[in-house]
Amino acid sequence: VISLLVALPVGIFSALKQDSWLDYGLRTFAIAGLSIPNFWFGLLMLLFTVSLFRWSPPLEYAPVYQDPVTALQQLIMPAIALGYRQAAVQARMMRSSMLEVMREDYVRTARAKGLVERTVINIHALKNAILPVITMVGMEVVMLLSGAVIIEVIFNVPGIGRLLIDAINHRDVSM
Repeated sequence: VISLLVALPVGIFSALKQDSWLDYGLRTFAIAGLSIPNFWFGLLMLLFTVSLFRWSPPLEYAPVYQDPVTALQQLIMPAIALGYRQAAVQARMMRSSMLEVMREDYVRTARAKGLVERTVINIHALKNAILPVITMVGMEVVMLLSGAVIIEVIFNVPGIGRLLIDAINHRDVSM
Protein backbone atom coordinates (compact mmCIF):
# COMPACT_ATOMS: atom_id res chain seq x y z
CA VAL A 1 0.00 0.00 0.00
CA ILE A 2 2.81 2.40 0.88
CA SER A 3 4.59 1.66 -2.36
CA LEU A 4 1.50 2.33 -4.46
CA LEU A 5 0.69 5.53 -2.58
CA VAL A 6 4.19 6.79 -3.34
CA ALA A 7 4.80 5.26 -6.77
CA LEU A 8 1.70 6.34 -8.63
CA PRO A 9 2.03 10.11 -8.02
CA VAL A 10 5.81 9.98 -8.47
CA GLY A 11 5.50 8.16 -11.80
CA ILE A 12 2.68 10.38 -13.06
CA PHE A 13 4.34 13.68 -12.13
CA SER A 14 7.65 12.48 -13.51
CA ALA A 15 6.02 11.63 -16.85
CA LEU A 16 3.98 14.82 -17.05
CA LYS A 17 6.98 17.04 -16.25
CA GLN A 18 9.37 15.11 -18.50
CA ASP A 19 12.96 16.46 -18.58
CA SER A 20 12.30 19.08 -15.89
CA TRP A 21 14.08 19.41 -12.55
CA LEU A 22 11.11 17.64 -10.90
CA ASP A 23 11.50 14.71 -13.28
CA TYR A 24 15.22 14.43 -12.56
CA GLY A 25 14.63 14.59 -8.81
CA LEU A 26 11.91 11.95 -8.89
CA ARG A 27 13.98 9.68 -11.12
CA THR A 28 16.91 10.05 -8.70
CA PHE A 29 14.54 9.03 -5.88
CA ALA A 30 13.55 5.95 -7.89
CA ILE A 31 17.10 4.99 -8.84
CA ALA A 32 18.17 5.31 -5.20
CA GLY A 33 15.34 2.98 -4.22
CA LEU A 34 16.53 0.42 -6.75
CA SER A 35 20.16 0.78 -5.70
CA ILE A 36 19.81 0.48 -1.93
CA PRO A 37 18.82 -2.96 -0.59
CA ASN A 38 15.82 -2.78 1.71
CA PHE A 39 17.67 -4.17 4.73
CA TRP A 40 20.38 -1.52 4.33
CA PHE A 41 17.72 1.18 3.99
CA GLY A 42 16.10 -0.13 7.18
CA LEU A 43 19.40 0.06 9.04
CA LEU A 44 19.98 3.61 7.75
CA MET A 45 16.49 4.63 8.89
CA LEU A 46 17.20 3.26 12.36
CA LEU A 47 20.59 4.96 12.48
CA PHE A 48 19.26 8.37 11.44
CA THR A 49 16.20 8.33 13.67
CA VAL A 50 18.29 7.35 16.68
CA SER A 51 21.18 9.73 16.00
CA LEU A 52 19.27 12.76 14.71
CA PHE A 53 15.96 12.60 16.56
CA ARG A 54 16.98 10.55 19.61
CA TRP A 55 14.02 8.25 18.97
CA SER A 56 13.87 4.57 18.22
CA PRO A 57 10.87 2.37 17.53
CA PRO A 58 9.68 0.24 20.45
CA LEU A 59 11.74 -2.93 20.72
CA GLU A 60 9.14 -5.06 22.47
CA TYR A 61 6.40 -6.37 20.21
CA ALA A 62 2.95 -5.02 21.05
CA PRO A 63 -0.06 -6.72 19.45
CA VAL A 64 -2.45 -4.39 17.62
CA TYR A 65 -5.41 -5.39 19.78
CA GLN A 66 -3.55 -4.51 23.03
CA ASP A 67 -1.72 -1.29 22.13
CA PRO A 68 -2.47 0.02 18.61
CA VAL A 69 -0.25 3.13 18.92
CA THR A 70 2.85 1.16 19.90
CA ALA A 71 2.11 -1.45 17.23
CA LEU A 72 1.86 1.28 14.60
CA GLN A 73 5.10 2.86 15.80
CA GLN A 74 6.82 -0.49 15.55
CA LEU A 75 5.47 -1.42 12.12
CA ILE A 76 5.71 1.89 10.21
CA MET A 77 9.50 1.84 9.74
CA PRO A 78 9.65 -1.76 8.45
CA ALA A 79 6.77 -0.97 6.10
CA ILE A 80 8.62 2.05 4.74
CA ALA A 81 11.85 0.06 4.39
CA LEU A 82 10.06 -2.67 2.43
CA GLY A 83 7.92 -0.26 0.44
CA TYR A 84 10.71 2.02 -0.78
CA ARG A 85 12.17 -0.48 -3.24
CA GLN A 86 8.72 -1.50 -4.43
CA ALA A 87 7.82 2.16 -4.89
CA ALA A 88 10.96 2.76 -6.94
CA VAL A 89 10.21 -0.13 -9.30
CA GLN A 90 6.56 0.85 -9.67
CA ALA A 91 7.35 4.55 -10.15
CA ARG A 92 9.74 3.78 -12.99
CA MET A 93 7.18 1.48 -14.57
CA MET A 94 4.43 4.10 -14.14
CA ARG A 95 6.59 6.81 -15.70
CA SER A 96 7.52 4.78 -18.75
CA SER A 97 3.97 3.49 -19.20
CA MET A 98 2.52 6.98 -18.84
CA LEU A 99 4.99 8.42 -21.36
CA GLU A 100 4.08 5.68 -23.82
CA VAL A 101 0.33 6.21 -23.38
CA MET A 102 0.60 10.00 -23.67
CA ARG A 103 1.98 9.56 -27.20
CA GLU A 104 -0.93 7.40 -28.37
CA ASP A 105 -3.45 8.55 -30.96
CA TYR A 106 -6.48 8.42 -28.67
CA VAL A 107 -4.81 10.82 -26.21
CA ARG A 108 -4.05 13.22 -29.06
CA THR A 109 -7.64 12.87 -30.24
CA ALA A 110 -8.96 13.65 -26.76
CA ARG A 111 -6.80 16.77 -26.64
CA ALA A 112 -7.93 17.76 -30.15
CA LYS A 113 -11.56 17.44 -29.06
CA GLY A 114 -10.83 20.17 -26.52
CA LEU A 115 -10.92 18.15 -23.33
CA VAL A 116 -9.24 19.64 -20.28
CA GLU A 117 -5.74 18.24 -19.69
CA ARG A 118 -6.76 16.84 -16.30
CA THR A 119 -9.60 14.89 -17.93
CA VAL A 120 -7.31 13.58 -20.66
CA ILE A 121 -4.83 12.36 -18.06
CA ASN A 122 -7.29 10.93 -15.54
CA ILE A 123 -9.76 9.28 -17.87
CA HIS A 124 -7.87 8.41 -21.03
CA ALA A 125 -4.20 8.06 -20.11
CA LEU A 126 -4.19 6.86 -16.50
CA LYS A 127 -6.59 3.97 -17.02
CA ASN A 128 -4.36 2.47 -19.68
CA ALA A 129 -1.03 3.37 -18.11
CA ILE A 130 -1.79 1.74 -14.77
CA LEU A 131 -2.32 -1.77 -16.18
CA PRO A 132 1.41 -2.70 -16.40
CA VAL A 133 1.93 -1.31 -12.89
CA ILE A 134 -0.82 -3.54 -11.49
CA THR A 135 0.78 -6.50 -13.23
CA MET A 136 4.13 -5.56 -11.74
CA VAL A 137 2.63 -5.39 -8.23
CA GLY A 138 1.68 -9.04 -8.47
CA MET A 139 5.19 -10.05 -9.47
CA GLU A 140 6.81 -7.90 -6.78
CA VAL A 141 5.03 -9.77 -3.97
CA VAL A 142 7.80 -12.38 -4.08
CA MET A 143 10.45 -9.70 -3.60
CA LEU A 144 8.40 -8.25 -0.77
CA LEU A 145 8.32 -11.57 1.07
CA SER A 146 12.02 -12.23 0.57
CA GLY A 147 12.89 -8.78 1.90
CA ALA A 148 10.57 -9.24 4.86
CA VAL A 149 12.75 -12.03 6.24
CA ILE A 150 15.67 -9.73 6.98
CA ILE A 151 13.55 -6.66 7.83
CA GLU A 152 11.70 -8.64 10.52
CA VAL A 153 15.00 -9.51 12.16
CA ILE A 154 16.33 -5.94 11.96
CA PHE A 155 13.21 -4.37 13.47
CA ASN A 156 12.47 -7.25 15.89
CA VAL A 157 9.04 -7.99 14.44
CA PRO A 158 7.70 -11.51 14.94
CA GLY A 159 6.59 -13.10 11.70
CA ILE A 160 7.31 -15.84 9.20
CA GLY A 161 10.71 -14.37 8.34
CA ARG A 162 11.72 -14.28 11.98
CA LEU A 163 10.50 -17.86 12.37
CA LEU A 164 12.65 -18.89 9.39
CA ILE A 165 15.78 -17.25 10.83
CA ASP A 166 15.18 -18.84 14.25
CA ALA A 167 14.73 -22.24 12.60
CA ILE A 168 18.03 -21.80 10.75
CA ASN A 169 19.84 -20.75 13.94
CA HIS A 170 18.47 -23.75 15.89
CA ARG A 171 19.02 -26.15 12.96
CA ASP A 172 15.35 -27.06 12.94
CA VAL A 173 15.33 -28.98 9.67
CA SER A 174 11.66 -29.93 9.84
CA MET A 175 10.66 -26.26 10.01
